[in-house]
Amino acid sequence: MKPNAAGTMVASTVLAVAFAVSSLVAPANAGSVPAGTGQQLPAYLQGYRQGQLLCPGAALTGKVSVAIVDPMMATTDAPGDCTLSDMKAANPGTTFLAYLNIGAMRDAEPWNGVFQNSCADTATAAGKRFAVTTPNPKVARNEDGFASYPGYSYLTVADLSPAYADACAATARTLLTTDAQRGTTNAAPARFDGIFLDDASMSPSHGQDMVDVGQWGPWASDDAYGRALISAVQRFDATLTSTLGRDVPVAVNLGVYPAWSNQVDLARQLAATGSVDFAVREHTVAGGTGRPLPLVDLEQATAAHRAITAAGMPVVEHDYSVPLRELPTTAYRQGGDIGSSAPCLRDGFGSRASVVAAGTTRRTLDHRMTLGHLLQARTGEARQMTAMLSQAEPTCQDNAWDDDANFETVTTASVDAADAQVTALTRAVTGGAHVTAGPLMFSGVSVVKLSDGTVVAVNTTTFTRSVTAYGRTLSVPARSATAG
Repeated sequence: MKPNAAGTMVASTVLAVAFAVSSLVAPANAGSVPAGTGQQLPAYLQGYRQGQLLCPGAALTGKVSVAIVDPMMATTDAPGDCTLSDMKAANPGTTFLAYLNIGAMRDAEPWNGVFQNSCADTATAAGKRFAVTTPNPKVARNEDGFASYPGYSYLTVADLSPAYADACAATARTLLTTDAQRGTTNAAPARFDGIFLDDASMSPSHGQDMVDVGQWGPWASDDAYGRALISAVQRFDATLTSTLGRDVPVAVNLGVYPAWSNQVDLARQLAATGSVDFAVREHTVAGGTGRPLPLVDLEQATAAHRAITAAGMPVVEHDYSVPLRELPTTAYRQGGDIGSSAPCLRDGFGSRASVVAAGTTRRTLDHRMTLGHLLQARTGEARQMTAMLSQAEPTCQDNAWDDDANFETVTTASVDAADAQVTALTRAVTGGAHVTAGPLMFSGVSVVKLSDGTVVAVNTTTFTRSVTAYGRTLSVPARSATAG
């Protein structure tokens, strides 16, 4: 974000504070919180067309502080879609960040014009020159023979070289200086406000860490990869700032193992560069299939997120809502694995109503869990931490015109934030409250007192618990949080 750590600290601080506190208490709300409560959370709407949730009159219009969307939202790729121009007109208080993957590349989508989500086009020789090759048989490779992420053969691992960082900055500069296409409301032309870099990992990760599979690529070790990523992000930001002549909001999807001190130290080094305004941390309280993470993982995340935020890069905790699938309601029990390989929930499924009801309940409790964990992790020194509005993974959602048999559309908000406890927890988050006392532990329930006087209890067990602490008695559902 900044050409050097000291030179533009004011700009970074202003954006960070606005992101974490000020912009979140504007006259709008998060999710489905009733209008006028002044609660806004950021939203990561990276799935295909999920940005449509911010179209005029849509579920999240006027209710999101920072929106991360795919660059294709600036186009009319899907017939009848509104575009970034319409979204910005309908959400004047929202900062829009364009998704751009820095860790891996893919072929360009020709119908999206310049609005691509890859730093380089691997369908061209210019893009292929940044691809990584390796003789290590344990590393996933795509049909071109380049290293890729397991299960994502369309992604090619980038070499993170200085030339690649410059190419990435050039792509970002184009995204930021090109007007979005006119959409359904014929709103005035608009542009993205900043960039969100995905796969900014402190090791190769994705099951391909060198401590597990052996050395591969141009890096000598996992830490060497992390240092190369840090250099690439720093160069990306400095180049972008220099060529545009202004400071541009830059955020990352931070890949780090909280239990590994070397990983946390690398993340702190990234924070110290001053190049990043905030870092999203996915899967804070649950894995991708909905399986809850154990207490030790929550505690490790708390320590790591505090350290990274205190180092100057605010952490934003993000958990996906459980996907709705053609499974009995018992699949949504606390501690149960949703099953990522299960078939999607179809319109014709006879018991879909009970599955949807179970999913809705579980999503509300999961979101409360994320908000509660964030509040228990946030201290006076690391008070800029915040949380995302949970949104469903798009795997089983309708994708535009090509599939209309899935019950859940891609433009359905996955969390009903009108729940009284979600409202109370969100109010504490957006109000900047942080821990002043605790935690006290009661058989798997952690209780803290916040700076605004609120008491927050997080229940990591699979049973409802009732606890009394700091003069309050709170009932906390299994795998959830309660404020009082």
